[in-house]
Amino acid sequence: MKSSIKLLIWLYLVLLIAEGALRKWVLPALADPLLVVRDPVVLAIYALALVAGFFPSNRFIAALAALAALSAAASVLGGHTHPLVIAYGLRIDYLHLPLIWIMGAVFDRRDVKRIGAFLLLMAIPMTLIMVAQFRAPMNAFINRGVGNDEIGQIFGAEGRIRPPGLFAFITGPQLFFPLCAAFFFDEIGGAKRLPWYLLIACGLAIAIALPVSISRTVMLGTGVVALTFLVALPFSSAKFSALARPLLLLAFIGAGLSQLPVFRESTSVFMVRWDTASGETAGAAWDNVVDRTVSGFTNPAYFMRAAPFLGYGIGSGSNVGARLTSGAVGFMLAEEEWGKVLLELGPLIGTAFILFRIVLTGWLGLVAWRALRDHRNALPVLIFAASALTVLQGQWAPPTVLGFAVLGAGLLLGGRNPAADGSPV
Repeated sequence: MKSSIKLLIWLYLVLLIAEGALRKWVLPALADPLLVVRDPVVLAIYALALVAGFFPSNRFIAALAALAALSAAASVLGGHTHPLVIAYGLRIDYLHLPLIWIMGAVFDRRDVKRIGAFLLLMAIPMTLIMVAQFRAPMNAFINRGVGNDEIGQIFGAEGRIRPPGLFAFITGPQLFFPLCAAFFFDEIGGAKRLPWYLLIACGLAIAIALPVSISRTVMLGTGVVALTFLVALPFSSAKFSALARPLLLLAFIGAGLSQLPVFRESTSVFMVRWDTASGETAGAAWDNVVDRTVSGFTNPAYFMRAAPFLGYGIGSGSNVGARLTSGAVGFMLAEEEWGKVLLELGPLIGTAFILFRIVLTGWLGLVAWRALRDHRNALPVLIFAASALTVLQGQWAPPTVLGFAVLGAGLLLGGRNPAADGSPV
């Protein structure tokens, strides 16, 4: 039973990565139903977990159940009775979260390292596809959006889109590559699973993807993981002497990146995007990044005053909710996550749900720190660096963001568990 749950979690991961390709290129006519393609997998995992006794029973799950019931009741009492909008909203906020603890129960560090190796290997074709998208015209087939939309991607700079790779939008690479970086630094800092030549190829793929993405979020998210690796190094099992060879080799090959035409070209375009962001805000681009980050924590005070007591109804702020209620696609309430939560659920229930996410993020950070402090295991804290903001403030309405929030938290919990047979990973 445990092995069946693990296989289904692997299927969840594969669908998370392939979902965008299915919606853009393979089955564009089914783009909307494919939004929930992972939901049957989640329900199957829950069924097996209940039978096998792995379904979580803790205070987080009890809080989720209570919040889900209150959210549904508030939506009905507030007159927002479109059943599909309510159901989709409950799916966004609550359905996938128990999977975090199931992954923590069935996975050990060896399982998590296997998934990490898979993600690192996937970084190579992902980057190659992004390079092809970067070089192709904006209206090329490879750059189409979901549902075969010819102008469905976000503009980057100098007539180029922000390449999403296999994902539906650039939000995929923004979450994928920091998580890949977490496993990359864990590999070079400890017992590696991949041979050096593959590990170097994966590292180069990540490095090339950063400017090719034309996304500051990809660059900064990966940078946070790298900084975390350096800060955690004195506490981990890795030794500076053991890092000398791989780091020198990576530095040597990294110096050769500047000779690659695609790296030089993409870096130039990335800097144009950086300067454009500075011009749009009449200040430094760094100030823009800081302002966006800080406003995500301060703007909820405004939304709390603006929200009706029972909110506008769970799910009403999502693209699907907007389409079902108004026929239009877009952010009906607020683009930022905490503002959307408060407007959907009201100031009382919305604040409770935000506090749940704050406590969950803090608890995951504590778990990661204990693994590093007590067992010199840096993997959980690296995964935390890649996933914490997604759990805390990520826009869960897009299925890719929700998937990476659940995946990152679940891998963190699994990564703290020693191998089942006690042998080295």
